[in-house]
Amino acid sequence: MSFRWHPDEPPPSIEGHSRAKLRVLRSYLRAYFDRLAAHLPRDDFKLDLVDGFAGGGTFLDGKAIVSGTPLIMLEESESARQRLNQDRTKPLRFDFKYYFVDIEEAHTDHLKAALNERGYGADDERIVIRNEAFQAVAGTIIAEIRRRQPRAGRSLFLLDQCGFTHVELALVARILRELPKAEVILTLAAGTLVNFLAETPAIVQAVSPLDLSESDVHDLVQAKEGAGGRALVQRVLREKIRLATGAAYDTPFFIRPERSRRALWFLHLSRHPIARDVMIQCHWNNFSTFEHYGSGDFNMLGWDSLRSTESLRLFHFDELEAEDLRVRLLKTVPEELSALTSEGPITIDAIRHAFANRTAARFSDLDSVILQLWREREIEIWGASNRPRSHKLRHLRPHDRIAIPQQLRLFLTGAGQ
Repeated sequence: MSFRWHPDEPPPSIEGHSRAKLRVLRSYLRAYFDRLAAHLPRDDFKLDLVDGFAGGGTFLDGKAIVSGTPLIMLEESESARQRLNQDRTKPLRFDFKYYFVDIEEAHTDHLKAALNERGYGADDERIVIRNEAFQAVAGTIIAEIRRRQPRAGRSLFLLDQCGFTHVELALVARILRELPKAEVILTLAAGTLVNFLAETPAIVQAVSPLDLSESDVHDLVQAKEGAGGRALVQRVLREKIRLATGAAYDTPFFIRPERSRRALWFLHLSRHPIARDVMIQCHWNNFSTFEHYGSGDFNMLGWDSLRSTESLRLFHFDELEAEDLRVRLLKTVPEELSALTSEGPITIDAIRHAFANRTAARFSDLDSVILQLWREREIEIWGASNRPRSHKLRHLRPHDRIAIPQQLRLFLTGAGQ
């Protein structure tokens, strides 16, 4: 559904999928601010937040008016400023700038009124409101962020489009390329896309923002009509999106509210492993919101598969699932590590990169499994100067190196044949 706002009317009533997205966004911003502040090299916290489809700023939830995405960004920023400075003798200086974009003038008028009601005046230089299509104004915003942050370009883009045609993947690629520390949260109406996928000129034109050629559409239609159809199409699309955007890390989960069969893909795209880990933690914290089909360890499906759920177990982000995931990883990680270390030891950083897009495990889950395998002498852990880490080892360092003992490598190689 496309929501409509007007400055002279009450805001639209919120729906289940929007309520879920707002809850996850608030959760992610809170975790993002805390994690980032802990690693800041200075006392300045500079960040740009962009809402490319901002809407009117509020919703009706029953009789209550609740905050939409622009207000959540502002509210969580202020909450972080208070929380993170609570025990500091020298306050952390927040230098945030916000860009709220919507193509509908009635929407931005409603948003301005909502901001004014909450004390954000029209003269607030931190807040930029643009009444244009995001595609048209994105270049200007990228340039402004680069001016403010020439080196890092630390920013978060929320691109909560309606459907799948309003954001070109080439533009997402540009954001990640020109702003090294940018992150993009992109929503996609996956169910609609897969349902209407066909080899017609209209569909080929409609999917052009996804960088899908006529040949790509042909291949997807053939896959859709074959064995595993819908699930296979979704796997291919995930790979296509990550490759087209240049995102090293993607967190591809989906929201499907109760009483709805519309799968909404919720993709977090970034070039940094810490950003991915913060988002995956949010999935665990919001286990009632996200669904995922698969076992949790490696090669999880990552997408909704309404026609294939009979053969795929539903993954729940809860304590029981976490323990089951650990058991599975203890069985599968040794063989994975054997392959990764075939030409020599590999760092913890490299292992995280290799595993991140394939599992629902957090880095803490992977570290715990690696330490358990080390205690059981299935792997070796080397630190600085090619020396083994202490037997009292409790925490892994990014540059620690993992190796497989030769005797165990021979066993794993034989087992895999």
